[in-house]
Amino acid sequence: MQVVEGLLQHGLRGRVSPRLRERLRLAGVDLDRPLLPLYPVPLWARCLNIIIEEVHPGVPREEAFRRLARAHVEGYGATLLGRAVMSVMRMLGPKRVVQRLPETLRGTDNYTEAVLTERGPTSYELRVNSVVDAPGYAEALFEAVLQVGGAQEPQVTKVREEDDGTVYALTWTER
Repeated sequence: MQVVEGLLQHGLRGRVSPRLRERLRLAGVDLDRPLLPLYPVPLWARCLNIIIEEVHPGVPREEAFRRLARAHVEGYGATLLGRAVMSVMRMLGPKRVVQRLPETLRGTDNYTEAVLTERGPTSYELRVNSVVDAPGYAEALFEAVLQVGGAQEPQVTKVREEDDGTVYALTWTER
């Protein structure tokens, strides 16, 4: 719930128009009621698409998703749990933040599984068991998380999409 709250109540603060509120309600997320602890991936993906259409009209789709992901991380950092998590991430440093990503992702919902493989001191591969049609979203989300952890020049790219998951390369430079 903290993740959903982070985006919808904090990350989009002041940008939820009546039209966006209604479109989200029709999709299955009613902002006038308490948020549910979890939303199914297809519903969440539909909501992300609705949000970029309403909040970033005319912006290329990938850039709109990247902006949304950055707002999501900032918004999560404004929640009670998010503030605590962000404080810990700043102390851990980028390597330990990345090493904890599978556990962190698993804690955001009841269906995400992630496997991390170290490729070098500042290079990792992350496989997540979901495929979401939101180009640039996960990449910008992971880059923002790395940045909170103190990574310099974080770069996250999609390596490949599989039937049941997506693989990302995560890199950064040392200070």
